[in-house]
Amino acid sequence: LFGGRRALEVVKEYSKNGSPIKGKVALVTGANNGAGFETAHALAVAGARVILAGRRLDAIKEAVQSIQNKLGQNENEGSVEMISEVSLDLEDLGDVRSYAQAFQKLGCPLHLLVLNAGVMAQPFRLSPQGHESTWAINHLGHFLLCQLLMDKLRSSQPARVICVSSELHRRAPTPGDDFSNWSHPDKYNWMDAYGASKLSNILMAKELSRRFQEQKLDITAVSLHPGVGPTGLAKEGLSGVLIGLYRAIGGLILFSHEQLAATSTFCCIAPSTSLVQGEYYARCAIMKTSHPLAEDADKAQQLWRKSEELTKDFSEPLK
Repeated sequence: LFGGRRALEVVKEYSKNGSPIKGKVALVTGANNGAGFETAHALAVAGARVILAGRRLDAIKEAVQSIQNKLGQNENEGSVEMISEVSLDLEDLGDVRSYAQAFQKLGCPLHLLVLNAGVMAQPFRLSPQGHESTWAINHLGHFLLCQLLMDKLRSSQPARVICVSSELHRRAPTPGDDFSNWSHPDKYNWMDAYGASKLSNILMAKELSRRFQEQKLDITAVSLHPGVGPTGLAKEGLSGVLIGLYRAIGGLILFSHEQLAATSTFCCIAPSTSLVQGEYYARCAIMKTSHPLAEDADKAQQLWRKSEELTKDFSEPLK
């Protein structure tokens, strides 16, 4: 029933001659549990300074303490921390900006931005800015966070942006010209909403990679499918969600949290020669996308422009 490599096995494989990310700074969203927690742990074991971000301060504090206890006193390992008393609620663009400002004040570089946080199977609601909440949290909040931290990434080259998507991007409905059926659908179906947000993650990585190459920046952007498992994304009805995932994806293998974190860890730690700009990964290897629009460069640019429009009131460069 369980299959796939674990995150710490990936770290061991790529650290035989010393860790390639020792001393690097990583920011992981949604790091208080599940795959995000295990990704943060693995990156710290690999020697990185890892900053955990999340909506609930108590949960992030507990996660930091838990990883610190796991790390022990090994001088070759990195560290974990959080920004004191600063939460990251991706549903609220104002909160995203406040978090980015707090990160800016740390005065540290940013080498690895892991956009991991997400929700699924949520009842319909609108974000404070009036967008469908699943799309707002999984895509729009991460888009704004990445934009606000772009100068940090530029000044920290080489750097990477890791967009955690899902094979359920195949369930995304075809977007209209203005993406309004994603940002504010007339009819709500949680699977379609989740699919739209996950296709958005892939398209964001594609457009990021195009822009990085065009600007000749040493920043790599990729997206990935972590696998199917008990991720903690759904607040209720988890067993029913997993059954739905099996039927939608056609998979027979459940991943543990440690296995769900493996591909994210791989995308952070693998040598640049093993990571292809803009590609979609699963099981630590390139995977073919499952939606006809996932490779559409024009649609990626359209989504980028729409996302810029929807976040413009919060996107003034940080000082």
